[in-house]
Amino acid sequence: MPVLACRPVHDASYFEREYFQLHPGKVKYLEYLVGLLRVHGIPGGRVLDVGAGYGFFLEALEKAGYEADGIEVSPHAAEQARRRTHGQVAEQGAEEPFPFPEERFDAVTLLDVIEHLQDYPAALASCRRCLRPGGKLFVITLNAHSLARPLLGKRWAWHQDPTHIHMFSPRMLREGLEGAGLEVETLKTESNFCSVGEGTKFLKPLRVIGRVVHTPILGDSLLAVARRPR
Repeated sequence: MPVLACRPVHDASYFEREYFQLHPGKVKYLEYLVGLLRVHGIPGGRVLDVGAGYGFFLEALEKAGYEADGIEVSPHAAEQARRRTHGQVAEQGAEEPFPFPEERFDAVTLLDVIEHLQDYPAALASCRRCLRPGGKLFVITLNAHSLARPLLGKRWAWHQDPTHIHMFSPRMLREGLEGAGLEVETLKTESNFCSVGEGTKFLKPLRVIGRVVHTPILGDSLLAVARRPR
């Protein structure tokens, strides 16, 4: 998951939190993510996960029949990811040019990553370059218009990680994707009740809902699916 540009990510202690544990709710969420690719017309093929973290999603993709590669800036996390996948895990930041050929991937995923990147347009440009024509980029990031933001204040998830840099509104995310030459197919909000409470522990009882809920507005995160034009 996150590819970060800030110093804490290079410290193994950064990963000593539930976000980087494969708890039952996380397993459900990974199943949802694999299903998300299929729903949006990527039933198989090559996938690049930018910000691979410990490689849980890479492993889930391989089990589902995809060929999966990753990018991860933390040496500690990249080592863990390589133990879970047969694909390549490049150890570098997302703002550096991706070390993969042009038009290699059917899908690229940026899951809870883009908010950590100072130069996110550079990362989006690399995503477009590596997508085949018709390939799709999947972005999930916290929503600046989340209903939870005013309710939770400083306890909201965005404030729980000091390496967060950008807080995206739907308009800001759309403009970033279109500025990279991608066509936005889907832009809506979602609330993840599979692994809710990883950063704000008192919300954990909401995991009983056990699914990801999509809404037009006010959800906790933005989900964007954008296509490289043919």
